[in-house]
Amino acid sequence: MPKPTIVCTGMCNTKGAEIRFLAEMVAAHGGEPLIMDLSLGAAVDWADVTLQDVLAASGTSLEDVFAAPRAAAIDLVGHAGAVKIQELHAAGRCDGIISWAGSVGTTTATRVMRALPFGVPKIMLTDNASSDVSVWLGNSDILIGSPIVEQGINVITRKAVANAAAAIVAMARVPEVPAGSKPLCAVTGYGSTTPTVLRCVGAMERRGFDTAVFHAVGAGATMEDLIRSGRITAVIDLTLAELINSLVGSVYGMPRTWEGQRLTAAAEVGVPQVVVPGGLDQAAFGPLASVPQRYLDETRTGMRRSYRDAGLPYIHNEGVTIILPTLDEIEELTRTIAARLNPTTGPTALVIPMRGWSAYDQSEALATRARGWAEGHGDGPTWEPDPEHPAWSRRATLMRALLDGLLDRSNANLDLLAVDMHILDPELADLLNRCMADMLDGNWRRGLYRDVAGVIS
Repeated sequence: MPKPTIVCTGMCNTKGAEIRFLAEMVAAHGGEPLIMDLSLGAAVDWADVTLQDVLAASGTSLEDVFAAPRAAAIDLVGHAGAVKIQELHAAGRCDGIISWAGSVGTTTATRVMRALPFGVPKIMLTDNASSDVSVWLGNSDILIGSPIVEQGINVITRKAVANAAAAIVAMARVPEVPAGSKPLCAVTGYGSTTPTVLRCVGAMERRGFDTAVFHAVGAGATMEDLIRSGRITAVIDLTLAELINSLVGSVYGMPRTWEGQRLTAAAEVGVPQVVVPGGLDQAAFGPLASVPQRYLDETRTGMRRSYRDAGLPYIHNEGVTIILPTLDEIEELTRTIAARLNPTTGPTALVIPMRGWSAYDQSEALATRARGWAEGHGDGPTWEPDPEHPAWSRRATLMRALLDGLLDRSNANLDLLAVDMHILDPELADLLNRCMADMLDGNWRRGLYRDVAGVIS
């Protein structure tokens, strides 16, 4: 194969020796290095892609960067670098990217890396690798490794950097679409929606699809990006929990560095999608001590329902605490869902299981160990029955009533199905699979399932 072009980038004014050594190791292992300068305090004249070249991509001047406070300079150079790296990739001059930096350089370089499509190899060597790297990783496929020290070419870093350089060159030689790949269906899931996730996965794999299950704790951002890139051609969006987690500011919402919107890609691209409000019965936080006091107070005072009316949230495990959403929050989420699905350009079915949206959102009458909430323990911790229809969830009846007036009835691509089922019922999974099969076969139309048992609207 031709030598892959590897962009070796970083703050060349302060880490020049380190970036040059990166380039030497890339060349030694069969790559074609291309040094790109991301300096903040002074430009160098020896980079292949100078800081002036980088800044020109966004119309920024050297003077703008050098006069700015450090945080603002990082933003200016990071933004310009993101634009420039996309230009280089489109021109065939970036088959992979690698950097070596401390915290400031890592913040800048990873912003550039995140602008590249999924699958383009990305390695970030940082002495902060053992810290919380979520702000740098975002929803990208960056590999973060430790060079042990921030700076210095020595017996330790020579080996660590050589390993990384060998890896990035080898990664860049992997074909973009590996042999044996099939069409890809995305399925979103939680532990508390797993039985239906597995039933949908099985149906799609029998149809000849590969499947990718995205854990709804922020991975939905990656799913949205992959849909836009054309890699995902069918979506069973069974678990929308990231919407409530983002609304309440949970760490399990969308990544802070992501600039997209959840539940928009399939609608814009026209990929067939079946959407279910799985997991919207619960907002997930970390350990109890990490839950914002506001939500604990609201649970204690009854503004938010507590577990068994004890004034306390439900402890999912020692690392995850469950807060119940208010009806006002469900109304806000319903408006968000409608606004994002209304312009859909491909077949879209929004299916509302009226009997509950997760293993925790079920009545005692339904509960079994196989359904995730064993009998004998009462109602699930998030279950709240509708006063007029006790077998139905109060949240589901609210969402259904609101959607009747919010969805765009003039869009023939969009259908709303309320069903007298729980999200974990096998019949619900079978209906979702039937919807997707009809969409893929070109047989789907709005109103097609009105005579199916359990469909109530």
